[in-house]
Amino acid sequence: MAIEIKKQKKNNIGLFLIIIFVLIIIGWIGWNFLKPIEILKKPEIKDLLPLSSQELIDAKLDIGKVLNNVVFQTLGSHITWPLDIPDLGRPNPFKPF
Repeated sequence: MAIEIKKQKKNNIGLFLIIIFVLIIIGWIGWNFLKPIEILKKPEIKDLLPLSSQELIDAKLDIGKVLNNVVFQTLGSHITWPLDIPDLGRPNPFKPF
């Protein structure tokens, strides 16, 4: 009977690192050079609205002034809270008719 001595496989960590490094470089090149270019620029909200709306864009809202305004404090509610929600549907939707 012959005795066979099996060689242990060497783990080539250097080879694995080189392969990973090459894949990272290929991915970086693909990401930077092959991505689609932007043909049309995205419009800003100022470009879409008419000039008369420019005052609304530049307006600053002071909540304290609104809440402390005499006219605002005289306003009253004309509905009762919480609103009455009617019962919709059947109690058991899976029960046959």
